[in-house]
Amino acid sequence: MNIKGTLIAIGGNEDKGTGRKPLHVQDTAHDFVTSGILFRVVSEIKDPKAPIEIVTTASSIPEQVGPRYVRSFRKLGHKSVNVLTIKTREEADDPEVLARVEQAGCILFSGGDQFKLTSVFHETAFAELIHKRYINEPLVIAGTSAGAMAMTDLMLYPGADSASGMNPNVPLYGGLCLIHDAIIDTHFLVRGRFRRLAIAVCKYPSHIGIGLEEDTGIIVRRGNEIEAIGSGLVTIIDGRTLQEANPTVARGKHDIFVENLLVHLLHHGNSFRLKNMKLS
Repeated sequence: MNIKGTLIAIGGNEDKGTGRKPLHVQDTAHDFVTSGILFRVVSEIKDPKAPIEIVTTASSIPEQVGPRYVRSFRKLGHKSVNVLTIKTREEADDPEVLARVEQAGCILFSGGDQFKLTSVFHETAFAELIHKRYINEPLVIAGTSAGAMAMTDLMLYPGADSASGMNPNVPLYGGLCLIHDAIIDTHFLVRGRFRRLAIAVCKYPSHIGIGLEEDTGIIVRRGNEIEAIGSGLVTIIDGRTLQEANPTVARGKHDIFVENLLVHLLHHGNSFRLKNMKLS
């Protein structure tokens, strides 16, 4: 399938041009205006006059999150930036909302609770429209934190991390299915999420695990070609060569044994192909 759209998945806490330092120690320094994550989002939009629509559905504070992105994108020179505050499935099917999505050059899903995204948008006209445009048009669909995690066909549920002993099951649910055969985890370094993503991949070895540090992301072109962007590392966990695995995590006890689990680390500018698993 010749997919014409572009996906941008971001690990959260991306530089918004406010001068605040990211929570993690940067591996690579990037200037917000010329090479930051949000600059890359803007640079992927083919029509500079096409609006960016910020979808704040996942957020518990949409009235704060939306304006932050509006200010950031306008600082980058993109003048047409709007906020879509969609809280219900009925609002997702509203003709006025769909008309705005039809005209957008970029849809950006903010962070928050990824389960809200799937609950609101699953099997709606909104979801059908962005899938159709993503396949057939040069639409940019971006997501940060929860917005990135919801892009895949299998989605990690928000909550306590398995490394803390609070969430032994590493539950997965259906996502928005923009990326297939993949599981994305975010805030990967600062929240110690390697264990839970590794367990998820062991459960579903046909799925590639993609761990994104904060202020770090991937650009996915043609549904297959991944480019690492941002100031941190992208961790790729490949379970398709597993020979034996016992990722059993019982209450109060954490036993995990895995043989031949492959791990790749990508930094800004590295490329990776999902279909043949080649790194460059």
